[in-house]
Amino acid sequence: MSDGVRVDKQGCLASGRCVSAAPDAFGWDEDGLADVRAGAASLSREQLVAIARNCPSLSIAILDERGNEIAP
Repeated sequence: MSDGVRVDKQGCLASGRCVSAAPDAFGWDEDGLADVRAGAASLSREQLVAIARNCPSLSIAILDERGNEIAP
C-alpha cells in the first residue's frame, strides 16, 4: 500500500513519530523530512491511518484505490 501513502514535504515537521512507529514504512529523505518506504505496503490501512493521525502536522495522507484521501 505504499503507493497509497503520501507525505506533504512542505508541512512535515520531522518530528519522527512516523519513523518511530514504523521504521520499515517511514524513514528520512536527504532533507531530513519523513519519507515513505517500501515497508509501508506491509502495514494495514488501519495501522497507516493511526500513524497518519499521530503526525503532529497531519502531513501524512492515506489514499484509497482511486487516489482519494481517506486520512487523517
